[in-house]
Amino acid sequence: MNVNYKKSLKIVTLLLSAVIIASVSAATYSYMYIDGSVTVGTAKLLWIAGADAPGDISVAGGTVTMDLDVQPGVNQNFTEALFLKNQDSASHNLTITVTTALSSSDFDIANAYIYENATTPGTWTHLDTLTLTTADDQYSSYTGNTPLANDGYYRFTFEIQSDPAASGGYDFDLQVVYE
Repeated sequence: MNVNYKKSLKIVTLLLSAVIIASVSAATYSYMYIDGSVTVGTAKLLWIAGADAPGDISVAGGTVTMDLDVQPGVNQNFTEALFLKNQDSASHNLTITVTTALSSSDFDIANAYIYENATTPGTWTHLDTLTLTTADDQYSSYTGNTPLANDGYYRFTFEIQSDPAASGGYDFDLQVVYE
């Protein structure tokens, strides 16, 4: 058996160099950690589909998806489309904002009316009207308004009238932020 000592010495030197480089590189790393936790519980606020909610409404956790079907140029109201219930034992301040607006050139009327019945149980009190064609239009219980009480409800009523020439689908988004 012929052993080429020169080649063997080169291979051993390369292996030894690789081990030294790897150990020096490993010694210069710094480590950071995240110590997290997850608390599982029930949602404090809950969406509930109303009596005249669209048939294709879906509620998945904190997100509601619904398609308000209207005829061109006809004023249509959805008086019990959606409810927001506070099922927590504490009241909550919240802000409701139009984050994606409808085009005012396609809609003559596009409003979301917000009512509550916690202050006077059994009576719906109008709190605010959000114009769905105005981005950043908002209602906030922080600004001198009453927070949503425990076991209280907000009712969302929608009034939509498209331009007679409008057709197709249009999107709007409302965002609810609460503490």
